[in-house]
Order: sequence, then structure tokens, then C-alpha cells
Amino acid sequence: MKKISVQVKSDHIEFLSRAKPMTAVAELVWNALDAEATEVRVEFVENDLGGIECLRVRDNGHGLLYDHALVVFRNLGGSWKREGAPTARRKREMHGKYGKGRFRAFTLGNRVEWRSVFELSGITYAYSIVGHGATPGEFDLSDPEPTPSAPVGMAVEIADLPAAAELLRGVKALQEATDIFALYLRQYPDTRIVYDGVPLDPRSAEDHCAEYELGEIVTQDGQRVHAALTVVEWNLPGKRGVLLCDAAGFALHASSLRPYFRGFSYTAYLKSDHVAALEREGLLPVHDLSPDVGQLLDAARVALRQHFSLREAERSRDALTQWRDSGIYPYEGEPANRDEEAVRRIFDIYAVQLSRLPDFAETGSRAKRLILQLLRQLIEAEPVRAARVLDRMVSLSREASEAIEALLEEEQPIA
Repeated sequence: MKKISVQVKSDHIEFLSRAKPMTAVAELVWNALDAEATEVRVEFVENDLGGIECLRVRDNGHGLLYDHALVVFRNLGGSWKREGAPTARRKREMHGKYGKGRFRAFTLGNRVEWRSVFELSGITYAYSIVGHGATPGEFDLSDPEPTPSAPVGMAVEIADLPAAAELLRGVKALQEATDIFALYLRQYPDTRIVYDGVPLDPRSAEDHCAEYELGEIVTQDGQRVHAALTVVEWNLPGKRGVLLCDAAGFALHASSLRPYFRGFSYTAYLKSDHVAALEREGLLPVHDLSPDVGQLLDAARVALRQHFSLREAERSRDALTQWRDSGIYPYEGEPANRDEEAVRRIFDIYAVQLSRLPDFAETGSRAKRLILQLLRQLIEAEPVRAARVLDRMVSLSREASEAIEALLEEEQPIA
């Protein structure tokens, strides 16, 4: 048995161990993926009363060599991953580079045990490392022992969990985990992450994905940094938010920016090397006060607005095409003149918005045809009054509202 003492100030260790619970779980999963695991399982072991006895993250990666453990656990900021090279066998992007993940495990519980099984010269060995929340810079390292029947990999077991650990379970936690690992699982489809018994499968939940270059942004100290945005739309409703990521798309922090776009559920991944630099400086937890992050989020906000304006137009075209093909669209042929074209455009905007209401979606074709016919007559008879009534029923985007106002101005002289 050996004692390992971390060569860094205790207040810095305590700062790292105050990460958000899901961030801490994600760090353990990232460590497993960096160890070339093809399967990672996040498990909640229950006691007799149904509470959480311990949280376990286990993988089938290559484990951690015993000699490496002495170095890795002693030196904060001296991670063996820092050179930026991909993993040896699978050539994956590395996530962990600064040796912080193991300390964030103490966010989850007061006792953390790492059990590594590794192979050396054809022989399989196992050993354990144990740390406690009261002394997060001190670890007990057992001697390695031959274990010929044990599979290679790492298991991290966290006990003495707070009551808040229950928030790591359930639908919301599963969605949050999916958000974090979605881009990685898209890039490496041979990887499997099972969270609380459910495989993370972002592709089956995806509705649409788009990439945008945000160009260069000048930071407060005059640096020119590059940023990009990946927007993933989900089939599941109610999701929206922007994750701050490094350039490879590894999620580092959830921003407070959560723009609402009616009818869309999404996660936006703001990617930049500068985000990683801010994370290394410990600035992401206070990102709302960072001018650099503010500039990045402003660029993301503009890109999101443009993205969803285009997506709304695409959905509108799809709905109108479907109505024409099924014979329920109340117009035939092209508009005879400019006035008819303006009225029809007003009809199209409101009809598409009405079609997104749950009651309309569940209505049969005959009822939909009648509703659309009545809407046409209402708009053609009194376009201004119709717009006032319909505005109380549907929520238009800013672009759609501006389009309606412009069309009504065209209509008023002849109303």
C-alpha cells in the first residue's frame, strides 16, 4: 500500500471538486473514452430502501498502468493526454488533458475508488486507488496483483452520496447526458454509452443537424479566435440551450443562453479553442461575466436566429406541399395579381402556424380541409381584423410578424 499526495494547493483541489454533478459524471465517462473504451456504463446501485448505495462508472478500455497511476494521481495539470495526440489504437480525439476529472468525482460522493485492470507483458494485473472527500489530495494506492480472469478496464465506484444524487436519474438527466455526448457518438458510432440502463442514442432522437462557421472573433486582449456552431434539433420536445465546447466539440459547460424558437427542440454546440482556454483558467463557471464568452454567445445567437428562420421556412414549404398533394389546400393555380398573392401569403403564414397546434395535427383530413377553407374566407374578407384575431391564437416569429405587417400595409388601400 502506498500513499499519494497531490502536488498542488488544497484550495485549488477543493475548487475542482465543486463541479456540477453531471459534469463530474461526464468527466468519468470522458476518461473511459480516452482510454479507448468501446462501452461505458453509468450505473446506480440501489440499497434495500431504493436509495442510491453507490454510483459506478465502468468501461472496457485499456485501464491505467500501475506506474502511470503514481504520476497521474500525483500531478494536477500534468496529464499524459496533454500533447493533443489522438488515442493510440482507435485514433480518437482526446478529451481530458489537464488531470482535473478525478477530483471532480468528489462532487458526487465522499468516497471514491478507482479499480484498474491492465495488461503488461501478457499478464493481467489489478489494483485500486481510494480517495476521500475530506482529504481530496490524498490517495491510497494498493499493490498490483495478478488477476488472470478479470477483463481489462476501469471501474470507478463512488459511495456516501448526497441526496441530490437522485437528480442524476430520470428523463431530464438522460437528456442532459445525451446532449453532452451527442457529437462524440455521431463521430464515433462504434462507441456505446449506457446511462442508468438506457443506451444513449442521439441519432434516433435527432430530427436535423446543421454546421455553421462563426468566423473570427476578437477577444478582449486582442486575440483573433475562431468559432463554429453545430445545431442539433431533437424529436423530443422541450429541449433548448447552448453548450460551450472546445474545438473538437467536447462539451465543457452549459451556458445560460437558451433562446426559444416556437416548435423547435434543440441543442447548440458552440465550439472554439478559446472556450477550452477559458475553461483551463477556471472562467467558464462565471462565463456570464466574461466579455469573451459574451461575444461568442452573441455570434451564436445571431446564427441560431438565422438557422431557425430558414428551418421555419422549410417546414412551411413542406406543410404546404403536403396539403397540395392531399387536396386540402384551398387554393388552385397561381395568384392572378399582386393583391391575391399578398392575401395568399398571409394565409400561408397563419395556416402553417395553426397546423402546429396539437389539436390541428390530430384532426382528420376532412376537418382540416374545412378549417383551411374557413381561414381563407376570413382572411380574404377582413385581412386586418383576421390578423388581430389570429395573433391571439398563434405565436409568430419576429420574421413572420414583420412579413404579416408588410403584407397588410399592401392590403390596406384596397380593404
